[in-house]
Order: sequence, then structure tokens, then C-alpha cells
Amino acid sequence: MTDPNFREPKEHELATLPDERLIAYIQEARTAGATEAMTLALSVLVFGYLDIVTRRVALKVPPADVDDVAHEAILSAIRSAFSGESIGEFRAWLNRITSRRIADYHRRLEGKPRTVPLLSGDEEDEAGWGEVPSAEFEGVSVDAERAIETAYGALSEAHQRIVDAYVFADRPAPEVAAEEATSEDNVHQVASRFRRRVRNLLEDGDS
Repeated sequence: MTDPNFREPKEHELATLPDERLIAYIQEARTAGATEAMTLALSVLVFGYLDIVTRRVALKVPPADVDDVAHEAILSAIRSAFSGESIGEFRAWLNRITSRRIADYHRRLEGKPRTVPLLSGDEEDEAGWGEVPSAEFEGVSVDAERAIETAYGALSEAHQRIVDAYVFADRPAPEVAAEEATSEDNVHQVASRFRRRVRNLLEDGDS
């Protein structure tokens, strides 16, 4: 039974809340037994990360299928139960779901020729990943996916936020630096090290 004292904001009100407050509200709704309110808040939170999810998918899935796989990941997240209490837990949770949907995509294509994008371009190029060539991979868990996840998982939570914003969301370095209370040089350095690590993993096969 839903707690009669629990207040359920409208969707447009939820959309104005920062991520931290949305996560806290999801916990409050769960405690109050307000399932629909919890799902609505989770939807607002998850859709706020659509651009990041799309960019992650674009690194591992052919362009023609990126939107479909990204939306599968978003819908899977909305249908799932998030029980964490921090932004870091939410990002890790959404990242796992996105990785599973990417793996599902490649599993469906098992036995068929396919290509996935590789990284290219100068490490310090502020345009982001730049134009990327394609290369064939075999197996369900492609080398590119493992390399990216390994490199990303080795980052601190603060550096993951920088990579999410500057690399995956393609936001301007000054904006990211101001948000993370760091320098633009540090934003570039974090992105550069991440890209270099991914390329090294791809070249070495050590992912």
C-alpha cells in the first residue's frame, strides 16, 4: 500500500531535479510503495543519459543500428529496478545494462559478417573520436567492447565523469572543467589517457 503522505511530483517537476535528488526520490518512492512514481522518476533519470548511452553504443555497433540498440538499453533500464543510492552506482548500473544490450546485438549477428567502429584520430583532438574506420570482429564479446570497458573501469569515479561528459557526450572542455572543478588541461589529459589505453588494449589484445 502506498504511503498516503507521499507526495508525487508531476513529470515536468521531476525533470527539473538534479540527478542526485532524482535518485533520492526513487528511494523515497520505493520506501513509500509508490511503484508508478518510482518508475516515472527512473524514466526521467535514464532518458537524461540517452546521449551518453548512444555514444557508447556507437563505439561498438554499426551506425545503422546504433539508435535501435541505444533505445533497447534505455527501455531495459526503465523496466529494471535500480536500488543504488549514488550517481556512481547509477552510472555503473546503466553501463552494465548498455553492455548487455550491445552483447545481445552481437549475439544476434553471430555467424554473420559485421563491423564495429575502432578508435582513430589524434589523442589531443578536441573534436572527440573523429572519423572512425571499421574492422570485422568475431565472437559475441568483441575486442573493442572489452577494451573500452576495461579502460573505463580502471578510471576513478571523477575521471569517469570527465570521460562521460567530454568523450561520450561531446561536451566542451571548458564546460566539463567548470562542472568538475578542474582545469581544461586536466580534462584533455584524462580523455587522452583513456583513448590511448583503449588503443593499447586493442593492439595488445589484453582486454
